Amino acid sequence: MTMAFEGKAQVAEKPAEFEARQTGRRCFVILPYAAPAAGEGPSIDFDAVFNEIIQPVAEDLDLDCIRSDRVSRSGLIHREMVENIIDSDVVIADISLGSPDIFFELGIRQAARRAGTVVMCHSGTGEDFNITGVRALDYELPPEGAPARAQILADCRALLRTHIKNSLDNRATDSIVHSLIPGINIRLPDRPLPERRYHIYKLGLAGMTGPKAARQIEIVTGDIADIDDIDVWVNPENTRMELARLHDSSVSATIRYLGSRRDRHGFVRDDAITRLLRSQVGANHRTGIEPATTMLTRAGALGKTNKVKLLVHVAAHQGEPGRGYQLIGAYRKCVTNALAAVDQYNARFGAKMNAKSALRSVLIPLFGARSPGESPHERVQGLIHAAHQYLLHSADTKIERVAFLAWTQVDLELCQAALHRLGLKPAGVPRGPGSTPKS
Repeated sequence: MTMAFEGKAQVAEKPAEFEARQTGRRCFVILPYAAPAAGEGPSIDFDAVFNEIIQPVAEDLDLDCIRSDRVSRSGLIHREMVENIIDSDVVIADISLGSPDIFFELGIRQAARRAGTVVMCHSGTGEDFNITGVRALDYELPPEGAPARAQILADCRALLRTHIKNSLDNRATDSIVHSLIPGINIRLPDRPLPERRYHIYKLGLAGMTGPKAARQIEIVTGDIADIDDIDVWVNPENTRMELARLHDSSVSATIRYLGSRRDRHGFVRDDAITRLLRSQVGANHRTGIEPATTMLTRAGALGKTNKVKLLVHVAAHQGEPGRGYQLIGAYRKCVTNALAAVDQYNARFGAKMNAKSALRSVLIPLFGARSPGESPHERVQGLIHAAHQYLLHSADTKIERVAFLAWTQVDLELCQAALHRLGLKPAGVPRGPGSTPKS
């Protein structure tokens, strides 16, 4: 087998959206739209709160910071406002004035996201509002020239930084709604990404040499049907290894259809992947197989159309009467076992392979990211962390590229946030087809 990478290398220009969201993590700051009139409340300079406390912390943590009062000054809740409230990794809400619009926006966030909300208020104002179960971070904003002003602001920034970092890293529940109703899930509609682009993250640390220096995790955007430069595709199946119906909107159905032999009208004449997988399952088709188990098959028509050399089917979902198929608890093992299966395949046929023909690239869908239970952030973090650990600690692996499929903008930002938490940074700008490094 030989590796096939066709087309000239093309460096795509950096899109404006990527320029603005390079880290994949956003901080939405909900501040009052204006200071209160004389005698109607405490006099607080919210521009100074943002510029001297919040923004420096956000920049230190590589967060893209957006102010609510810069999105809409009309006081109305518009689509862009709600999207930012729901979709941002962190929301900071200042309740110092007890503004109804602030509490309304905070309520949306509490219902939408289990974690990632920081409530703050100017010292001496918090006792006016009793939000049971919500801890508000007190801050001070001494006037210009006040003694120890610099130190007080530094202490406020340090405290805010700790709260935000804990919110990003630990993802402990800070929502009253999600504490009382676990599993509630509110999310924005998916917006498919039409273009195939590769966001590359090198694992090699400073001074690292040898095979590990070449290993990388990628995010590939767009439709899976357009991908034609990755050796192995991982197919998340159920424990009975029953492929989805041909016209379902799932990775399993897409692989089944694209791997089949079809007539000129597009009708399936040979359901090749189903046939190959059934022969692997054999007598276990009635009882199923153990969760996270892998089975390998050839790629059928995908070998010709998409240059796929091997399919790894992994038992990622388990059926329950009356509930359908649910993501298994050990879903991270699906990633580890799939990568190990590729290495076992490489080792098994090593005598017939030369260094260039080993299977070196693997495509993994973001399976389970929308399933009940953990948040999408935690699910994607778990999948990517498993791949990262495998590449980092498997000394003999021949795998150099593990690519996660991001079909939507939300998928892309979830992957970017997960990779950022692992301490990995993008290796240059996103690249188009044909520009990924050859193995």
